[in-house]
Amino acid sequence: FMNEHDPHNFPTGLATADMSVEDLLSFVNDFPALLWRIEIAKSRIEFLNNNYIISKGLDGKLLLKNIRYRQEVVVPEDEYLITSFMESVKKGTTAATVFRVRTEDHRTLWLKLTGATNTWDPRYYYGFLLNITDTVEMIKSIVDKDINLQLLVDDADSPSLLLDFETRQVLHANAAVCDLFDSSKEDLEKCGLNELYRESMRTAVSTMLDQIPLDRKWSGKLDFYQHGKRRIFTAETIVRYLVYGNRSLLRISFINPQFMSRPRQHPVLSTDSALRHDLATCLRQGPKDIVTILDTVLFSPLVAGRFDAVMFSDVHVKRNKVYVYAAGTPPLDLEQGAQFAYKGTIAEDINHFELGHLTVDDTQESIKPIDWALFVPQGIRSYFARPFHSRKALRTVLILCPRNPGTFTGSTSEDFDDLCDPLNEAIKAWRRSLRD
Repeated sequence: FMNEHDPHNFPTGLATADMSVEDLLSFVNDFPALLWRIEIAKSRIEFLNNNYIISKGLDGKLLLKNIRYRQEVVVPEDEYLITSFMESVKKGTTAATVFRVRTEDHRTLWLKLTGATNTWDPRYYYGFLLNITDTVEMIKSIVDKDINLQLLVDDADSPSLLLDFETRQVLHANAAVCDLFDSSKEDLEKCGLNELYRESMRTAVSTMLDQIPLDRKWSGKLDFYQHGKRRIFTAETIVRYLVYGNRSLLRISFINPQFMSRPRQHPVLSTDSALRHDLATCLRQGPKDIVTILDTVLFSPLVAGRFDAVMFSDVHVKRNKVYVYAAGTPPLDLEQGAQFAYKGTIAEDINHFELGHLTVDDTQESIKPIDWALFVPQGIRSYFARPFHSRKALRTVLILCPRNPGTFTGSTSEDFDDLCDPLNEAIKAWRRSLRD
């Protein structure tokens, strides 16, 4: 440290301790960080101690010298922090930054890089590289203890939900939002995000979910289903992206909700419980061929001409195929078991957006290829589709098809349980009979 200057010329006015050169050298070698200095004009770095193993498999010398090595280990989102620090070095200005690196064993470490020009000899810029992972984890634990997740929604003035960003599941719901959705706290906290919003909102919600990690906040009008009464309401929706420990969260608030009217002159299906029981009994009588099963539903007193076709999609996702069977009045111009590629079908939409059901109000306003390939040529103007899964895989989609648009306005999935559930059981029995 003293070989370039006469110690008698050591700057005065500095706070110094009475210590020998040996003591100072011992301190430098024992300091738990990599000490370095850069000769600014020559962009040449020197290391003042040997503490370059920042962590197992992570070389601090290479990190500071080798850009290619730096790109391999530094978290890409943090690379600009080191670049900005190096610009400060060139300007000779004091700087500090914190960034993340990934080790060979896939751990993420936090490192601190700080430095300043030597005022005694401004040709040199001195600094250190320090592993501060333990400090960061300690700070995180302190912050985590100070935050109560539930308070993030309970203290809100408006109806608010807290969701896990990765799973989209509701974690906490305040009393106001339970009233808004006409649901108990326990039931609402079992829901996923896709069960809350109206299906026509899925594109807007999907776009929001893509943007929110970067923008941190989103606001806009969305439509939602009230669970208890199944009414629809529109609300100014404010979504905030939060990080809690290692979890990413969404805090959703609903401002000025407005309930929509549900225009429907009469239920789509007959409400006669005896007719519903008769159809279920008829379908349980034993395996039949698939066309007979569909005819039984279409011409049953329960349906009573309310639909012009009933379809069954036999879904094979791994084989990229969907086979369609149908009964219609008049008979449809469609071969039984007609084959379609899975991509672009109702089944793909249901899988991709995790839908409990899908309705289309007017096929002639649709941009889905399957609507124009299958429904429009048959004169089908609207439809209701209900999925059924086997061993967590989508296997069946039942489709109710009228030739009038807007038939299912105001309808809910539950309205068709007494038709779709026994029909699905009959189809499962038919599948078993094919294997026997």
